[in-house]
Amino acid sequence: MRKIVSIAAIAALSASILSGCAAQNQGLREHQGAAIGAGAGAVGGAVVGGLLGGKRGAVVGGLLGGLTGGLLGNYHDEREKNLAETRRGHAEYNAARGTRLKIERVRTTPLAAAPGDTVEIQLTYAVLTPREDVMVPVRESREILFEGIKVGEASVDIEREGGTWRSVVPITLPGNARPGTYRVVASVESRGGGKDIEEITFRVHR
Repeated sequence: MRKIVSIAAIAALSASILSGCAAQNQGLREHQGAAIGAGAGAVGGAVVGGLLGGKRGAVVGGLLGGLTGGLLGNYHDEREKNLAETRRGHAEYNAARGTRLKIERVRTTPLAAAPGDTVEIQLTYAVLTPREDVMVPVRESREILFEGIKVGEASVDIEREGGTWRSVVPITLPGNARPGTYRVVASVESRGGGKDIEEITFRVHR
């Protein structure tokens, strides 16, 4: 099923959240939107995307602090496996317990980047449901931290069919991004389906 997200800027929010433009990832469905430039100084903004038709939720995200001036690209996703294939890979799943979410992999590509480069944060997870016809409301979240301080966040509320899903959020680092290790905390959560969290890091070098 095709889905399109329309991205819009909302200025003057209380938090100084700054975010940006579209990026392409071939083979994945893209939730497209208008490009948004990162501001400067005390001017704040946020990315808010509504999925057309109102059935599937919204995307929200932004960069701030040490990543101010960077750009947050478009969200992409694809279904990698159907429910039967996914359940075969999770023999521990018991349909009598209802829906369960399980992160299978979190990746950043590349693992090391320079200021101005684009880093893709990829999240692959299983949506385990007792039947094929179940639609599960899922919240995906990606938080980026540097020296213990949040410098970026992207989240999407979306309905998922049972199966294995992979989604990607690209971020373009600002030209003055500080060198060091950035921590990405990824989570998936659903009411009645529990929550799963995984972490990974990437490095910024000069």
